[in-house]
Amino acid sequence: MRKNFPFYKVDSLAETIDDITIHKKNISRFGDGEFRLVLNTAGIGFQNGSEEMTVRLREVLTSDLPNHLIAIPETFSLNNHLNWRVKFWWLNFINTIGVQISHYLNPQKRYSNAFITRFYLDYESKKHIPYVLKKLKGIWENQDVLVVEGEYSRLGVGNDLFDDVTSLQRILCPAKDAFAMYHDILADIKFHGKDKLVLLALGPTATVMSFDLAKENIWAVDIGHVDLEYMWYLQNAQEKTPVAGRLVNEATQQQNVEISEGEREKYEKSIIKKM
Repeated sequence: MRKNFPFYKVDSLAETIDDITIHKKNISRFGDGEFRLVLNTAGIGFQNGSEEMTVRLREVLTSDLPNHLIAIPETFSLNNHLNWRVKFWWLNFINTIGVQISHYLNPQKRYSNAFITRFYLDYESKKHIPYVLKKLKGIWENQDVLVVEGEYSRLGVGNDLFDDVTSLQRILCPAKDAFAMYHDILADIKFHGKDKLVLLALGPTATVMSFDLAKENIWAVDIGHVDLEYMWYLQNAQEKTPVAGRLVNEATQQQNVEISEGEREKYEKSIIKKM
């Protein structure tokens, strides 16, 4: 049972992706980590907390820009299609800090779906995945793309996620505590990201940055985790397991972050800046 936490209106995965693609809207995704940082400055695993980050996340969550979407978990809505383990986990989360979170949410507002990058493991049925994947890839199809990611995220390395882009460049940021370099990263995106689609994979830093880039009319999508879900989908994984060549914060097993020789040259050529 949910304790004093209303149901919110949350778009489907397809509706959210269409809004991004058709109207070229930016999106900021809020998950459990972002909500914890909204409530306090204690920090989460790969991101130290700070008063500035908490203030900025609260600003984003309560904002209303015409070219910017605020995405919250599908589990906050009355209708969701997640498996029972995920539902139970989120119910416990809601019952623990949901009332505090509700102070920053509007029951009259329609939110986007934060699970667009978590389209595989958490869902009971997998029938929607080919359709959603086609739509996801359609965001960056025929686009000049700037990926801004943690040093060991390596989006699209070893898979065909970005095979249909026109071009792809990367800015590599710290794997941990990227927010400490926020203003430097933002300045580099403004310089290199004009007339490009910026894909952000920087945890809570991306949540804030997508909002700030919307104010600059730079198209940016908070897309972190999409590559891992895609790799797990390709591997038919049943749980969060290590993925070769990547740092997986949510996997508990030992990880190998080395890239194969066949992928290394292409990957290194795409890097235009390393923070």
